[in-house]
Amino acid sequence: MKLRIQPDAKIELEYQIRVGEREFRIDLAIESRDTMTLIEFKPRIDENTIYQIYAISHLIDKQLVGKKTIRLVCAGKSLKYSIQELAIRLGVETLLIPRKLYEFLSPVKIEYVINAHYIHSKPNPSTLTSKNTWKIVCSVLLDKLDNILSVSKKTGVSYGWTNNIIHKLIDSGIVTADHGLRIKDMDKLFNLVSWERAMEGLLLETVTTNFSTASRCINELALNLNRLGINYAFTAHSSAFSYGSSIMRKDTAYMYLRNPSDREGIRPFSEREANGCHLNVYVPDRHIMKSSTTFKSIRSVDVCQNTLNLAGLGTDGRIAAKDLVNKNGK
Repeated sequence: MKLRIQPDAKIELEYQIRVGEREFRIDLAIESRDTMTLIEFKPRIDENTIYQIYAISHLIDKQLVGKKTIRLVCAGKSLKYSIQELAIRLGVETLLIPRKLYEFLSPVKIEYVINAHYIHSKPNPSTLTSKNTWKIVCSVLLDKLDNILSVSKKTGVSYGWTNNIIHKLIDSGIVTADHGLRIKDMDKLFNLVSWERAMEGLLLETVTTNFSTASRCINELALNLNRLGINYAFTAHSSAFSYGSSIMRKDTAYMYLRNPSDREGIRPFSEREANGCHLNVYVPDRHIMKSSTTFKSIRSVDVCQNTLNLAGLGTDGRIAAKDLVNKNGK
Protein backbone atom coordinates (compact mmCIF):
# COMPACT_ATOMS: atom_id res chain seq x y z
CA MET A 1 0.00 0.00 0.00
CA LYS A 2 0.97 3.65 -0.38
CA LEU A 3 0.29 6.39 2.17
CA ARG A 4 -0.39 8.97 -0.55
CA ILE A 5 0.43 12.00 1.62
CA GLN A 6 -0.84 15.23 0.08
CA PRO A 7 1.41 18.34 0.04
CA ASP A 8 -0.91 20.30 2.36
CA ALA A 9 -1.27 17.48 4.92
CA LYS A 10 -0.80 18.12 8.63
CA ILE A 11 1.24 15.51 10.49
CA GLU A 12 0.90 15.05 14.25
CA LEU A 13 2.82 12.65 16.49
CA GLU A 14 1.09 11.03 19.49
CA TYR A 15 -2.31 12.17 18.21
CA GLN A 16 -4.77 12.40 21.11
CA ILE A 17 -8.37 11.26 20.84
CA ARG A 18 -10.70 11.91 23.77
CA VAL A 19 -13.75 9.68 24.23
CA GLY A 20 -15.79 10.73 27.24
CA GLU A 21 -13.33 10.92 30.13
CA ARG A 22 -10.81 8.58 28.46
CA GLU A 23 -7.92 9.60 26.28
CA PHE A 24 -6.41 7.46 23.52
CA ARG A 25 -3.19 8.11 21.64
CA ILE A 26 -2.45 7.17 18.06
CA ASP A 27 1.24 7.05 17.11
CA LEU A 28 0.84 9.21 14.00
CA ALA A 29 -2.02 11.12 12.38
CA ILE A 30 -1.91 12.59 8.88
CA GLU A 31 -4.74 15.01 8.17
CA SER A 32 -5.45 16.31 4.70
CA ARG A 33 -8.40 18.12 3.18
CA ASP A 34 -10.56 15.03 2.77
CA THR A 35 -8.79 12.25 4.68
CA MET A 36 -7.66 11.50 8.23
CA THR A 37 -5.05 8.73 8.31
CA LEU A 38 -4.36 7.11 11.69
CA ILE A 39 -1.18 5.03 11.92
CA GLU A 40 0.00 2.66 14.65
CA PHE A 41 3.58 1.33 14.66
CA LYS A 42 4.35 -2.12 16.05
CA PRO A 43 7.42 -4.36 15.58
CA ARG A 44 5.09 -7.22 14.70
CA ILE A 45 1.53 -6.46 13.66
CA ASP A 46 -0.79 -8.74 15.62
CA GLU A 47 -4.54 -9.10 16.11
CA ASN A 48 -4.55 -6.88 19.21
CA THR A 49 -3.05 -4.01 17.18
CA ILE A 50 -5.70 -4.46 14.49
CA TYR A 51 -8.59 -4.64 16.95
CA GLN A 52 -7.33 -1.68 18.96
CA ILE A 53 -7.10 0.81 16.09
CA TYR A 54 -10.36 -0.54 14.66
CA ALA A 55 -12.15 -0.06 17.99
CA ILE A 56 -10.79 3.45 18.47
CA SER A 57 -11.93 4.47 14.98
CA HIS A 58 -15.53 3.58 15.89
CA LEU A 59 -15.36 5.64 19.08
CA ILE A 60 -14.13 8.85 17.47
CA ASP A 61 -16.56 11.73 17.66
CA LYS A 62 -17.61 12.30 14.05
CA GLN A 63 -17.62 16.06 14.71
CA LEU A 64 -13.83 15.90 15.04
CA VAL A 65 -13.32 14.61 11.50
CA GLY A 66 -16.43 15.95 9.79
CA LYS A 67 -16.95 14.37 6.38
CA LYS A 68 -13.36 13.20 6.09
CA THR A 69 -12.62 9.60 5.26
CA ILE A 70 -10.81 7.79 8.07
CA ARG A 71 -7.97 5.51 6.96
CA LEU A 72 -6.60 3.01 9.47
CA VAL A 73 -3.02 1.86 9.01
CA CYS A 74 -0.88 -0.56 11.03
CA ALA A 75 2.81 -0.39 10.14
CA GLY A 76 5.45 -2.83 11.27
CA LYS A 77 8.32 -5.11 10.37
CA SER A 78 6.29 -8.31 10.02
CA LEU A 79 2.81 -9.84 10.13
CA LYS A 80 1.26 -13.25 9.57
CA TYR A 81 -0.98 -13.97 6.61
CA SER A 82 -3.93 -14.67 8.95
CA ILE A 83 -3.48 -11.22 10.53
CA GLN A 84 -3.44 -9.61 7.09
CA GLU A 85 -6.72 -11.38 6.28
CA LEU A 86 -8.22 -10.07 9.53
CA ALA A 87 -7.06 -6.54 8.69
CA ILE A 88 -8.64 -6.73 5.24
CA ARG A 89 -11.97 -7.88 6.72
CA LEU A 90 -11.97 -4.96 9.16
CA GLY A 91 -10.83 -2.37 6.64
CA VAL A 92 -7.43 -1.80 8.25
CA GLU A 93 -4.49 -1.28 5.88
CA THR A 94 -1.13 -2.85 6.68
CA LEU A 95 2.28 -1.52 5.75
CA LEU A 96 5.48 -3.55 6.03
CA ILE A 97 8.58 -1.43 6.43
CA PRO A 98 12.30 -2.34 6.58
CA ARG A 99 13.89 -2.72 10.03
CA LYS A 100 16.09 0.38 9.77
CA LEU A 101 13.17 2.52 8.60
CA TYR A 102 10.98 1.14 11.41
CA GLU A 103 13.62 2.08 13.98
CA PHE A 104 13.56 5.61 12.62
CA LEU A 105 9.77 5.93 12.44
CA SER A 106 8.65 4.05 15.55
CA PRO A 107 7.23 6.06 18.50
CA VAL A 108 10.22 5.21 20.74
CA LYS A 109 12.68 6.63 18.21
CA ILE A 110 10.51 9.67 17.54
CA GLU A 111 10.41 10.43 21.25
CA TYR A 112 14.19 10.12 21.41
CA VAL A 113 14.70 12.52 18.51
CA ILE A 114 12.25 15.15 19.79
CA ASN A 115 13.57 15.01 23.37
CA ALA A 116 17.28 15.03 22.61
CA HIS A 117 18.25 15.27 26.29
CA TYR A 118 17.13 11.65 26.79
CA ILE A 119 20.14 9.37 26.90
CA HIS A 120 18.08 6.22 26.28
CA SER A 121 14.90 5.66 24.34
CA LYS A 122 11.95 5.25 26.68
CA PRO A 123 9.73 2.17 26.26
CA ASN A 124 6.00 2.56 26.07
CA PRO A 125 4.67 2.67 29.66
CA SER A 126 2.91 -0.42 30.98
CA THR A 127 -0.59 -0.07 32.33
CA LEU A 128 -2.38 -2.03 35.02
CA THR A 129 -5.08 -3.16 32.58
CA SER A 130 -2.83 -4.10 29.65
CA LYS A 131 -3.15 -7.69 28.46
CA ASN A 132 -0.15 -9.31 30.16
CA THR A 133 -0.20 -7.16 33.28
CA TRP A 134 -3.86 -8.00 33.89
CA LYS A 135 -3.08 -11.71 33.50
CA ILE A 136 -0.66 -11.33 36.40
CA VAL A 137 -3.10 -9.31 38.50
CA CYS A 138 -5.91 -11.76 37.84
CA SER A 139 -3.73 -14.71 38.81
CA VAL A 140 -2.98 -13.06 42.15
CA LEU A 141 -6.69 -12.28 42.57
CA LEU A 142 -8.02 -15.75 41.80
CA ASP A 143 -5.24 -18.33 41.99
CA LYS A 144 -3.53 -17.12 45.20
CA LEU A 145 -0.19 -18.68 44.28
CA ASP A 146 2.82 -18.82 46.59
CA ASN A 147 5.50 -17.07 44.56
CA ILE A 148 6.35 -15.09 41.44
CA LEU A 149 7.65 -18.12 39.54
CA SER A 150 4.28 -19.88 39.99
CA VAL A 151 2.45 -16.82 38.66
CA SER A 152 4.78 -16.66 35.65
CA LYS A 153 4.18 -20.35 34.84
CA LYS A 154 0.43 -20.06 35.34
CA THR A 155 0.02 -16.99 33.11
CA GLY A 156 2.69 -17.72 30.50
CA VAL A 157 4.14 -14.24 31.06
CA SER A 158 7.94 -14.04 31.30
CA TYR A 159 9.46 -14.25 34.78
CA GLY A 160 11.22 -10.89 34.38
CA TRP A 161 8.01 -9.04 33.51
CA THR A 162 6.01 -10.86 36.21
CA ASN A 163 8.66 -10.04 38.80
CA ASN A 164 8.63 -6.37 37.75
CA ILE A 165 4.83 -6.06 37.95
CA ILE A 166 4.48 -7.95 41.26
CA HIS A 167 7.05 -5.72 42.96
CA LYS A 168 5.35 -2.59 41.63
CA LEU A 169 2.04 -3.84 43.07
CA ILE A 170 3.72 -4.61 46.40
CA ASP A 171 5.35 -1.16 46.50
CA SER A 172 1.98 0.48 45.80
CA GLY A 173 0.30 -1.40 48.65
CA ILE A 174 -2.02 -3.42 46.41
CA VAL A 175 -0.32 -6.81 46.85
CA THR A 176 1.31 -8.42 49.87
CA ALA A 177 3.87 -11.23 49.79
CA ASP A 178 3.15 -12.37 53.35
CA HIS A 179 2.11 -16.06 53.34
CA GLY A 180 2.06 -16.17 49.54
CA LEU A 181 0.95 -13.54 47.03
CA ARG A 182 -2.38 -11.96 47.98
CA ILE A 183 -4.32 -8.81 47.13
CA LYS A 184 -3.96 -6.49 50.10
CA ASP A 185 -6.22 -3.65 48.98
CA MET A 186 -8.88 -4.73 46.48
CA ASP A 187 -10.68 -1.38 46.66
CA LYS A 188 -7.54 0.46 45.62
CA LEU A 189 -6.94 -2.02 42.79
CA PHE A 190 -10.43 -1.71 41.36
CA ASN A 191 -10.46 2.08 41.74
CA LEU A 192 -7.29 2.25 39.64
CA VAL A 193 -8.80 -0.09 37.05
CA SER A 194 -11.94 2.04 36.87
CA TRP A 195 -9.89 5.19 36.34
CA GLU A 196 -7.57 3.62 33.78
CA ARG A 197 -10.08 1.61 31.72
CA ALA A 198 -13.63 2.87 32.16
CA MET A 199 -16.02 0.77 30.09
CA GLU A 200 -17.69 3.96 28.93
CA GLY A 201 -14.70 4.49 26.67
CA LEU A 202 -15.52 1.29 24.75
CA LEU A 203 -19.27 1.88 24.48
CA LEU A 204 -20.53 1.62 20.91
CA GLU A 205 -24.20 2.30 21.58
CA THR A 206 -27.04 1.79 24.06
CA VAL A 207 -30.17 0.12 22.72
CA THR A 208 -33.58 0.26 24.39
CA THR A 209 -35.50 -3.01 24.14
CA ASN A 210 -39.01 -4.11 25.01
CA PHE A 211 -37.79 -6.90 27.31
CA SER A 212 -38.88 -6.54 30.92
CA THR A 213 -35.67 -8.03 32.35
CA ALA A 214 -32.01 -8.32 31.40
CA SER A 215 -32.09 -12.13 31.65
CA ARG A 216 -34.88 -12.32 29.04
CA CYS A 217 -32.95 -9.93 26.79
CA ILE A 218 -29.77 -12.02 27.10
CA ASN A 219 -31.52 -15.30 26.27
CA GLU A 220 -33.39 -13.97 23.24
CA LEU A 221 -30.43 -12.02 21.90
CA ALA A 222 -28.03 -14.96 22.28
CA LEU A 223 -30.50 -17.19 20.42
CA ASN A 224 -30.66 -14.77 17.49
CA LEU A 225 -26.91 -14.06 17.32
CA ASN A 226 -26.09 -17.77 17.49
CA ARG A 227 -28.48 -18.38 14.61
CA LEU A 228 -26.88 -15.62 12.54
CA GLY A 229 -23.34 -16.78 13.33
CA ILE A 230 -22.36 -13.39 14.77
CA ASN A 231 -19.36 -13.17 17.11
CA TYR A 232 -20.46 -11.78 20.46
CA ALA A 233 -19.80 -12.24 24.16
CA PHE A 234 -21.83 -11.05 27.11
CA THR A 235 -19.91 -9.41 29.90
CA ALA A 236 -20.07 -7.57 33.21
CA HIS A 237 -23.29 -8.21 35.18
CA SER A 238 -24.70 -10.15 32.23
CA SER A 239 -22.11 -12.92 32.49
CA ALA A 240 -21.21 -12.78 36.19
CA PHE A 241 -23.97 -15.29 36.94
CA SER A 242 -22.10 -17.83 34.79
CA TYR A 243 -19.34 -17.78 37.39
CA GLY A 244 -21.54 -18.01 40.47
CA SER A 245 -22.06 -14.33 41.27
CA SER A 246 -25.50 -13.46 42.60
CA ILE A 247 -25.21 -9.80 41.62
CA MET A 248 -26.97 -9.07 38.33
CA ARG A 249 -28.61 -5.90 37.09
CA LYS A 250 -32.18 -6.45 35.94
CA ASP A 251 -32.45 -3.23 33.92
CA THR A 252 -29.33 -3.45 31.71
CA ALA A 253 -27.56 -6.13 29.66
CA TYR A 254 -23.92 -5.82 28.62
CA MET A 255 -22.26 -7.36 25.58
CA TYR A 256 -19.33 -7.16 23.16
CA LEU A 257 -19.72 -7.29 19.40
CA ARG A 258 -16.47 -8.31 17.74
CA ASN A 259 -17.45 -6.48 14.57
CA PRO A 260 -19.47 -3.25 15.01
CA SER A 261 -21.00 -3.77 11.55
CA ASP A 262 -22.85 -6.76 13.07
CA ARG A 263 -25.16 -4.35 14.91
CA GLU A 264 -27.82 -5.33 12.41
CA GLY A 265 -28.15 -8.53 14.43
CA ILE A 266 -29.53 -6.58 17.39
CA ARG A 267 -31.73 -4.19 15.40
CA PRO A 268 -34.86 -6.39 15.69
CA PHE A 269 -34.67 -5.91 19.47
CA SER A 270 -34.34 -2.12 19.37
CA GLU A 271 -37.48 -0.18 20.29
CA ARG A 272 -37.17 3.60 20.49
CA GLU A 273 -40.46 4.05 22.28
CA ALA A 274 -39.96 1.06 24.59
CA ASN A 275 -39.24 1.43 28.29
CA GLY A 276 -37.76 -2.01 28.88
CA CYS A 277 -34.25 -3.30 29.49
CA HIS A 278 -31.28 -1.36 28.09
CA LEU A 279 -28.57 -3.13 26.10
CA ASN A 280 -25.05 -1.66 26.24
CA VAL A 281 -22.96 -2.74 23.25
CA TYR A 282 -19.16 -2.45 23.48
CA VAL A 283 -16.30 -2.91 21.01
CA PRO A 284 -13.40 -5.04 22.33
CA ASP A 285 -10.02 -3.38 22.85
CA ARG A 286 -8.33 -6.79 22.83
CA HIS A 287 -8.98 -10.30 21.53
CA ILE A 288 -11.60 -11.63 23.97
CA MET A 289 -13.39 -14.24 21.87
CA LYS A 290 -10.73 -16.97 22.01
CA SER A 291 -10.94 -17.29 25.82
CA SER A 292 -14.72 -16.85 26.05
CA THR A 293 -16.91 -19.66 27.38
CA THR A 294 -20.41 -20.92 26.58
CA PHE A 295 -22.97 -21.64 29.30
CA LYS A 296 -26.44 -22.81 28.27
CA SER A 297 -25.81 -21.59 24.69
CA ILE A 298 -24.88 -18.09 25.92
CA ARG A 299 -21.34 -16.95 25.17
CA SER A 300 -19.58 -14.93 27.87
CA VAL A 301 -16.11 -13.52 28.41
CA ASP A 302 -13.79 -15.43 30.75
CA VAL A 303 -13.76 -14.66 34.46
CA CYS A 304 -10.57 -12.55 34.32
CA GLN A 305 -11.91 -10.37 31.53
CA ASN A 306 -15.24 -10.10 33.30
CA THR A 307 -13.60 -8.94 36.52
CA LEU A 308 -11.71 -6.29 34.55
CA ASN A 309 -14.90 -5.10 32.84
CA LEU A 310 -16.96 -4.98 36.04
CA ALA A 311 -14.30 -2.87 37.72
CA GLY A 312 -14.64 -0.36 34.88
CA LEU A 313 -18.38 0.17 35.48
CA GLY A 314 -18.31 2.42 38.53
CA THR A 315 -19.37 1.65 42.09
CA ASP A 316 -21.94 -1.06 41.28
CA GLY A 317 -19.46 -2.77 38.99
CA ARG A 318 -16.69 -2.74 41.59
CA ILE A 319 -19.02 -4.31 44.17
CA ALA A 320 -19.92 -7.05 41.67
CA ALA A 321 -16.22 -7.53 40.79
CA LYS A 322 -15.38 -8.14 44.45
CA ASP A 323 -18.25 -10.62 44.71
CA LEU A 324 -17.00 -12.42 41.60
CA VAL A 325 -13.48 -12.69 43.01
CA ASN A 326 -14.76 -13.96 46.36
CA LYS A 327 -16.86 -16.62 44.61
CA ASN A 328 -14.10 -17.77 42.24
CA GLY A 329 -10.91 -17.28 44.26
CA LYS A 330 -9.17 -20.48 45.32
